[in-house]
This record gives sequence, structure tokens and C-alpha cells, in this order.
Amino acid sequence: MADDILSIEDVATALGVHYMTAYRYVKRRALEATQVNGQWQITRADLDDFLKRRTDRHSKAEGSRDARRTADYHRDLHKCLVDSDAKAAFDVLQSAIDAGADMEEVYLEILSPVLSDIGASWARGEIDISVEHQATAVATRLVGQLSPRCVRRGRRRGNVLIGGPAGERHSLALAMLGDLLRLHGWDVSDLGADTPSNSFVHAASSISDLVAVGVSVTSNESLESAAELLSTLRRAIGDELPVLVGGSAIRDFDHARSLGADHFAEGARGFIDFLDSLSSKGRKASSTKQSADDDASND
Repeated sequence: MADDILSIEDVATALGVHYMTAYRYVKRRALEATQVNGQWQITRADLDDFLKRRTDRHSKAEGSRDARRTADYHRDLHKCLVDSDAKAAFDVLQSAIDAGADMEEVYLEILSPVLSDIGASWARGEIDISVEHQATAVATRLVGQLSPRCVRRGRRRGNVLIGGPAGERHSLALAMLGDLLRLHGWDVSDLGADTPSNSFVHAASSISDLVAVGVSVTSNESLESAAELLSTLRRAIGDELPVLVGGSAIRDFDHARSLGADHFAEGARGFIDFLDSLSSKGRKASSTKQSADDDASND
């Protein structure tokens, strides 16, 4: 391998971390990488850029009072959301960022678990529905403030359409998913919650280079409309374009398939991993075709 092209093993050695830690950096797109013939390759320039960004974050954290304290971000954010204190809630997330957390960690390891805890508290009758609604409203404002940070430089990977079926009321999970997909290099069209099937089809038919469609279902009351949407989509867009379904109302892969989906997206990371697998297959097919063309030209 050329000196300026590194494997994940090389990166792990250079960073002094375990292989799986380096792999997670790549999968989260914290460290830029390209998959060639099934192997991840990292340029030395991208590794240097990763190191600089990490050093900058750590330097900032060293001078931060919030970073030095042993904060329980989940506890602090939970209290802020329940109290409907938007400013304090943002300060908690900013403290996590200053301490070195990237946007994927903020969304999936801090904000999402806290929202799940608050939803579970309401389901157990421990808090009133008004408290849960206020917490969700604050969280929605937080995502709006953080969304501009969810950008990735470089070449775009394709277009993805996401939304919720008719009757679905929760759009926050879609907004967070959209930000994370953009962070991984995808262009996203987010239709939000409660989208009629014909509008979903219109959007899918209007987007060029569409790679996949994602449908979020968070309540059992939306399952029937989700099945109708998936059936309508399949008739309109054919069998080639993959349609994924996810959300708290979807139990597993078999449940997703019973509704008419091609794939079950277990959380945002499951959706991202599926899209990564499509990209890998596309690169492999392109490489195979190029090899065949080269062989033909040599004959």
C-alpha cells in the first residue's frame, strides 16, 4: 500500500487505539475513508485532519470548566427538558461537544436516550403528557440549533427520501435521522410526519438519483397506514429502489417485511449501515465492470 494510503490497522497503530475503535471512527464518518474492494482506505491527509480536529477539541475542553466536571449529561439534560428550559438544555449539549463529543454521539448517545426515558416515564404514568410534549418541543428546538453543524464536506453520495405515513405524529426522529444522514454525505428530502401516500409517491418520483426511501413509524396506530403507504410506494416505484421502515413501532425484520418493506432499519445507525452497504455494492460492481472493460480492451 502506498505511503499516503492507510488501512484501518495502520490508523489504529498511529492513534494508539484498538482496531474496533478506529473502525468506529470510520463508520461514524468522524474519519474520512473510502472502501476499495471491501477494504477501507484512509489518506494520510484525512488522518492528519482527524488528529487536528481531535486536538482542537481536547485543547478547548482542557480550558473548559464544564469539561473538567464529571457531568452526567443524561441527568442534566433530562432535568432541563422536563423543566422546559431550552437554554440550559442547549448548554448541556454544548458542554458535551466542548468535551469532545461529535454530533452523532450527541444525537444518539445523549439526546435520544433522554427522550426515550421521558417517553417511558409518561407511559408509566409518572409524568403528565404536557410535560412530555414540552420536552419534545424543547428537543425540537435543540435539533434546529444543532442541524447546521451536521454537514460533511466533499462529494455527495446520493439522495434519500424519508417521512412518516398518514396519521404519524412524531417528526423529531425524522429530523434527527436526516441530520445524521447528511453528516454521512447523503442529500436528504424529509417529508416530516403525517404524509399522505400520494404525496410520498410524488416526492419519490420527482427526486433524481434516489438511492432509498425510509418510512418512520413510532406508534401502533400508524401501522395500518404504513402498510398502505408501502404498498402504494412499491406499485409506483417498482422493485429496484429499496424501501426501509423503522421506528419504535416496528419490532424486527419480519415485522418490517410483513408491512411490505425491503429492510428493517434498527435506529439511525441501522439506516446508515444499510446505505453504506449499498454504496459498497455499487463500488464493487463498478470495479468489476471496469476490470471487465479493461480485460476486453486488452484482448
